[in-house]
Amino acid sequence: MFKKLSLLILTITVLSTVISNAKDELITVIQESDRVPLATGKSVSVQSVCPENSVLISGGGECYGFLNTEHRVVLSKSAPDSVGAAWNVECANLNREAGEAQAKAWAVCKKH
Repeated sequence: MFKKLSLLILTITVLSTVISNAKDELITVIQESDRVPLATGKSVSVQSVCPENSVLISGGGECYGFLNTEHRVVLSKSAPDSVGAAWNVECANLNREAGEAQAKAWAVCKKH
């Protein structure tokens, strides 16, 4: 019983150390576009770039609509760039009227 408990405590300690060290190697870079006027069917885009000595491992994005476009701006693109160094986000206005919109992108990067 004591050996099993000791082994469990050791395992938890090792896993905690590994998780803690991995967390310290991650960087989240957030970039927002300006709040821009957006006609029907048009889009706004933004790119979040990983810093030097890091590599992109994931990313994401959000869209914000204001005035006439509130709840009418959709995420039309959320993907890495062609070289895997940045995350691209694009938001489109699907409303019948023009309004204002903003795109937000984040890149999760890992230090080398």
